[in-house]
Amino acid sequence: MKGVKCFGDEIRGYGPYATIEAGLRVIEVKRITGSVNKCHELDRRFRTRRRRDLRERWRRGRFSEHSLQFYSIPPIDAYLLSGEYYVIDGNRRVAAAKQFGLEFMDAHVTECVPHGNREAHRGAVSQRLFEQQTGLKNIRLDYTSGYGDLLQEVKDYAEAEDIAECARLWYSEVYLPRLEVIGRSELKRRYSGSREGDLYLLVTRFFKELMGKVPDDVGFETVLSAFLFARRLRGRSLFRRFPLPQLYKLLRGPVPASLQSRNDTWKID
Repeated sequence: MKGVKCFGDEIRGYGPYATIEAGLRVIEVKRITGSVNKCHELDRRFRTRRRRDLRERWRRGRFSEHSLQFYSIPPIDAYLLSGEYYVIDGNRRVAAAKQFGLEFMDAHVTECVPHGNREAHRGAVSQRLFEQQTGLKNIRLDYTSGYGDLLQEVKDYAEAEDIAECARLWYSEVYLPRLEVIGRSELKRRYSGSREGDLYLLVTRFFKELMGKVPDDVGFETVLSAFLFARRLRGRSLFRRFPLPQLYKLLRGPVPASLQSRNDTWKID
């Protein structure tokens, strides 16, 4: 039976690397794919391949479906490498989580960043800076460079007030509602394998490049509709430059005063 990945084998292909403490966080169980010290002893669901003694059976038996209703699994210790987690301590806890279908569990995480991957290093530093200043640790992006964009968005929302306090308001009043809109949209269906957070950044960056900011005088549903409309024009030479005021007329009716004097156009590359 195929076993779990070995951290030593995986990191060897990257060469020298740096470690960044990511602290205690909630991680996805499906992304726990390897072990640091016991990869040769575990199957792909982190179960010991051979039950060697009664003590091992007792340890494995501590975590039952019934006991998990009353027992909180302590955090594991894990390395994070290229989006996957490798268990330092807590293989049995991971086995229990996978056995009973838990989606998330707590972990003390140390991120491993290869020296040769500058983009990954910048992304990791950007994520740590975002989390330290906002206190938000449950925003997940596959493209970690986006944390810098989110931090700037929080700072603009805070308007020089306490960033950590305003970050919580931004998260509940702006970020989560917009992710819900994306989650039920055509954009999510088209890119079903992408995280809503990355899709959110795809939309907001599009508007910031064209207008300097995301329109704030219309609902996010309209903003997303405008983005999807513009994406449909890709490759059609007749519509490669579409007047921004006309797009607003089409989607919401009256043109905002802030746009009436502008000659901006949608440039579809």
